[in-house]
Amino acid sequence: MDDATSGGVPPRLEDLFRHLDDLRTNSYEGAGPREERVELFRRALELFGPVVRRVLDEANAAVLDGTGAVREHDLAQQPDGGWTARWELSWPEQQVAENLRGGDGVQPVQVVAWFAAGFTHPHLSGSRAGDWPLQVTSQADAERQETIVRAIVEAELHQRIFEGGWRIVPGYTRRSGSVGE
Repeated sequence: MDDATSGGVPPRLEDLFRHLDDLRTNSYEGAGPREERVELFRRALELFGPVVRRVLDEANAAVLDGTGAVREHDLAQQPDGGWTARWELSWPEQQVAENLRGGDGVQPVQVVAWFAAGFTHPHLSGSRAGDWPLQVTSQADAERQETIVRAIVEAELHQRIFEGGWRIVPGYTRRSGSVGE
């Protein structure tokens, strides 16, 4: 068994090394000028978007009993010159929940692709869950991101439970018989 299958290296080692190549060469997947990098990011999102939607749809079905809605916020330039695309999963219980930790309600689950102004290349994150390389130039690259998207969605769901309590998860309350408890 080699290191890649024995757990000795990150499962997305190719993405990490390509990310490091970008930093070393001050490019993004070979693109140099910022305009070319943004266009490559735009194409990456076209390939990557269906993966995110699939994972969010599956979470909606399994965890929220299909009560949620997936909303996509297209790639948009930010005031500081960066670019962001975002996918959100919201559902009725989350929308009306009071944030037990303080703040303004409980936000939707989010998967965010962002390319900050002045950065070499884009990244992938949740609203709070780390930042990962977004190295997508092919369908195979996009599909390889699924493990990270699943981790982001799980972390985001847990954060919403932390903020809104266990009752905001209809799949759990129905299965446990704890509705209204």
